[in-house]
Amino acid sequence: MASFRVALTGGAGAGKSAAAQVFAECGALVVDADQIAHELMEPGQPACAAILDAFGHDIADSEGRILRARLRARVFADSAARKTLEGILHPPIRRLMEHRSEGARPYAVLVIPLLAETGCPTSINRVLAIETDPSRQRQRLQDRGLDPDTIERLLAIQATTTARRACADDIIVNDGSLDALTAKVRALHSHYVTLAKAH
Repeated sequence: MASFRVALTGGAGAGKSAAAQVFAECGALVVDADQIAHELMEPGQPACAAILDAFGHDIADSEGRILRARLRARVFADSAARKTLEGILHPPIRRLMEHRSEGARPYAVLVIPLLAETGCPTSINRVLAIETDPSRQRQRLQDRGLDPDTIERLLAIQATTTARRACADDIIVNDGSLDALTAKVRALHSHYVTLAKAH
């Protein structure tokens, strides 16, 4: 039987990681695109070599580790550079996400921040979008250590709420407490278990 896969998406600071953690606690298999991207950018990985070839070795430290802040600054400033980076990372990320979620029971949650920007994989059965108030979003990103200019650049290149809603089957508005988010995720978990059994 094919795996039932739920794509979890949302803007930076919306609460995707917190929601994914609750899904994992409920028993779903969680596969995170950002975590895979970290793996692919480790020294010795083909994607790491391709990124250094494309953007120059000055974006890495003396041990060949990519300095993510330096790379981020480079691609924020240039949409063509961003497309180049996506072309290197997105295909292997999607392949690994599909491979790691194969056979998941009761279902898998694939955390894909840029789903609305890059299109929904055909292997996805359901899309959940996490939303939050823009002021909360900015505060959360600031709490992570991002400066205001970086935050605005990050939000400017992300899909709009309208675009995410257009591809979503389910929406969680994360404007309350962690307990409130947890309750919403647990309710959806029960729904997804039912859908997965019927899949």
